[in-house]
Amino acid sequence: MPFRVSQKTLERLDWPEIQQRLAERARSPRGAAMLAEGGVDPVALFATSADEVRTRMALTAEARAILETGDAPALGGGADPSEALERAQRGGVLTGEELIAVGAVLAALRHTRRFLRAREETAPGLADLASLLPERAHLEDEIERCLDPAGEVRDEASPALAAARREARDLASRLQERLARILRDSDTKAALSDDYFTVRGDRYVLPVRADARSQVPGIVHDASGSGTTLFIEPQALVELNNRHKNAELEAERECARVLRELSDDAAAAAPDIEAGLDTLALLDLAFARADLSIALDANPPEIGDEGVLRLPQLRHPCLPAGVAVPNDVRLDDALQVLVISGPNAGGKTVTMKAVALAVLFVRAGLQVPAAAGARVDLFDAVLADIGDEQSIGRSLSTFSAHMANLAEIVGAATARSLVVLDELGVGTDPGEGAALAQAILETLADTGARVIATTHYGLLKEMADVDPRFANASVDHDPDTLAPTYRLRVGFPGSSSATAVAARMGVPGHVLDRAHSFLEREDRVLDRMLHELQTSRAALEAEKNEAARLREESEAARGDYRRKLEKLQERRDQLYRTMRDDLDSQFQNAHAQVAAVIRELQRGGASAQDAARARERLLNLEERQREVEEETGLTPDPEESPFEPVDWPRAKPGDLVMIVGGGTGAIESLPDSRGRVALRVGSARMVVPADRVGRAETGAAKKPPTPRPRPTLPEGGTERCDLRGQRVDEALDALAEALDRALNAGRDRLVVVHGVGTGALRRAVREALSASRYVAKLESASRDEGGDGTSVALLG
Repeated sequence: MPFRVSQKTLERLDWPEIQQRLAERARSPRGAAMLAEGGVDPVALFATSADEVRTRMALTAEARAILETGDAPALGGGADPSEALERAQRGGVLTGEELIAVGAVLAALRHTRRFLRAREETAPGLADLASLLPERAHLEDEIERCLDPAGEVRDEASPALAAARREARDLASRLQERLARILRDSDTKAALSDDYFTVRGDRYVLPVRADARSQVPGIVHDASGSGTTLFIEPQALVELNNRHKNAELEAERECARVLRELSDDAAAAAPDIEAGLDTLALLDLAFARADLSIALDANPPEIGDEGVLRLPQLRHPCLPAGVAVPNDVRLDDALQVLVISGPNAGGKTVTMKAVALAVLFVRAGLQVPAAAGARVDLFDAVLADIGDEQSIGRSLSTFSAHMANLAEIVGAATARSLVVLDELGVGTDPGEGAALAQAILETLADTGARVIATTHYGLLKEMADVDPRFANASVDHDPDTLAPTYRLRVGFPGSSSATAVAARMGVPGHVLDRAHSFLEREDRVLDRMLHELQTSRAALEAEKNEAARLREESEAARGDYRRKLEKLQERRDQLYRTMRDDLDSQFQNAHAQVAAVIRELQRGGASAQDAARARERLLNLEERQREVEEETGLTPDPEESPFEPVDWPRAKPGDLVMIVGGGTGAIESLPDSRGRVALRVGSARMVVPADRVGRAETGAAKKPPTPRPRPTLPEGGTERCDLRGQRVDEALDALAEALDRALNAGRDRLVVVHGVGTGALRRAVREALSASRYVAKLESASRDEGGDGTSVALLG
């Protein structure tokens, strides 16, 4: 069945504004004419079959993809030459301007065809359509060769024309020279009324006084309005003027011949050009739809045939982007009728129109102004009862006009119809109106139609509780200001809040109090309950939003803390590596000294005291390393793990493990989701990858490679830092490094020597220590430790 929608329904749904916005985006003459007001029947803009709908939507998507790259085809912007071509087919001769318009259309057809054919891979549908555009290169080239942009015939159009115009120019030049000589003749000059020559009837003439006519023999071609001046062609110039006129006539005849030949060629190409203009209009409409879809931030919907409407974040396309409030709307087999209630001016009708427009958009090939994931199934008809249908001429009141329209709707509705009804049943006794409205909605539901109705009737709001095909929806208002929010809430009926709206519009309070006293008790209780429900729902929504905001802030803070902790661990590891490398270097130097002494002894060049001192230094370093290992339990990293892996399913906190690289520790917590395990080594807590830990009992049984000493610091005690002689910025950097060393070594005191001096360095050091979150307390140093020239930080 073809798609049905009346012109009146389109006007009620604001479709003319959509059509106008499309027309503003059309660039071809015929495309713009089709969309202009008074052009084709607006109903003809909608596809009549499912295949045509899907083809249009595909063309729109391809055109949008091209436009979003910043490119676009020519499509042409000149006048439609259809009338001129029709006259040429009847044997008429076209003017130069008309032929220029034909050439412009041919150029647009050629450019568009080549542009889209070059994009066949990404826009196959548009490329196929463009392949139907004709190319009349010979006619286009001939028009460009023979006519200039203003439509005048060029000299190059034919050799005969060029010769005739050249002869005319030469003769005109000779005539002007002869006239100039005549004007210089004293006898002739005395008979003239002015000192010039002019042209009358394509003949060169002189202005002669009427009373001196006999002094200038020749032919009179004209006279002044007063009759005192005669325009005479001198007898001596008649033959030259005749030759000049003949040359001009020859040029005119040649121009007419050129225009005739071009007109005949245009007439022969007219059928192809007309078909090309129709195809160009279809392409133009596709790009206009794509451009409007981009402007509306629309999305291509899924298209089915089961009467489903799923429209997330639907917006009315006629409202500006910053004004339109998006809402979620759904209709299907399980939910056929949506009853929208709530205060006046709250957005009920706007939402209802937006749904109907989405159905029209799909039929027209437009993407819908909704979020991705929308679905708009095909309906065979859109039926509407919106606005005041009162007609004095037809003796129709508001109510009778609505009933006449509703009678037609009920008779025409099928399971493939979308019906939108605004304020159903108004204009008569509320009880009867509500009953009629309920009967109409149930009848429409029985046909299988999808229906959206707005109402203030409590009876219609109750239908969702007794009929599963019905669902309530309401538009919200701010509980504090009573201003509409235009938010649609599906599943809840809305309070009409008539007195609240009246108050917002300035109705006096004593009038509102009297209105409250007239309300029936049950109506007042129901309205109050609905109002309280909306207020509670708004409060819950606000609390939900606040909870979401706090959760986001918490996640952000947790991430920040995690990054800071990782950075601290990285700095600690870097410090360990630096200290280890330093100790390794000292061992290598000591060994080298011992080896050098031995070589010297063998050659007799070193004393026993030298060897003893080198040996003593090496032993001191080894002793220091053993002390560090005994206090921290850490040893250097071997090249590969000598330990068997830990059986983590059986492991538990407190178990001893070996750390790859040396040392033992106790498990504090099992591996987390990132494969990291927390260990307690002495009084320090470490987090290392689980694959860097081995079983203590099996690891002890293996014979690990000889470890390199790993420098670490004993826990507790005091770390000293001497900043004397440094600038403030250098001193603060050194202080930060000393604080890191103290923390990683488990020190509980940091003694900073800064001296007294001007007091600037002391003040900067104490401010930095006071601001550090790792300093529990700042104390003055004892006299033995340096007094005022020293600061003591207790770490914690």
